[in-house]
Amino acid sequence: MLLKVQELVSRQQPEHIQGALDLSDLFRDNSEYRLLAPIKYDLTAEASEDRIIVTGRLSCDVRMQCSRCLDPIEGTIDVPFEEQFRVVGDDEDESDDDDDEAVPVKEERIDLSPYIAEEFVVQLPFAPLCSDDCKGLCSECGTNLNEQSCGCNTEKIDPRMAALQDWFKSQND
Repeated sequence: MLLKVQELVSRQQPEHIQGALDLSDLFRDNSEYRLLAPIKYDLTAEASEDRIIVTGRLSCDVRMQCSRCLDPIEGTIDVPFEEQFRVVGDDEDESDDDDDEAVPVKEERIDLSPYIAEEFVVQLPFAPLCSDDCKGLCSECGTNLNEQSCGCNTEKIDPRMAALQDWFKSQND
């Protein structure tokens, strides 16, 4: 998806961009996330002075894996998108302003695809949960504690205090 820089700057009118971007190749070998459909984008590009500001929303149906119980989760990820581009001339140095977060652009067209892909991947949940009260798996036997309880001893004793526990047992005998 290409954004025509000179056309946008000369018109001085916001441009509305909608469409879908297929990133299934990016997630091909990923066991935690699988895209169920292409990423839908609804963006507005606006030129002001030497800047082009692109804002909008990205959304996609994703199959994830719960980070506690490992059950599959299907849901829609909806994330905001904002990117700034700085139009630079051929004689200007792209790194003139190191504090500027805008991406320098010399070309006549900007391919927004890599920026959309990057923003979507960065905004994916780090540890998705099937529910806020997910109990996860038993650390001893691996039973899904959301479905059934197990008889494992879940009492954990700090190994540094184990000798002290033995001492108390001998005092009580």
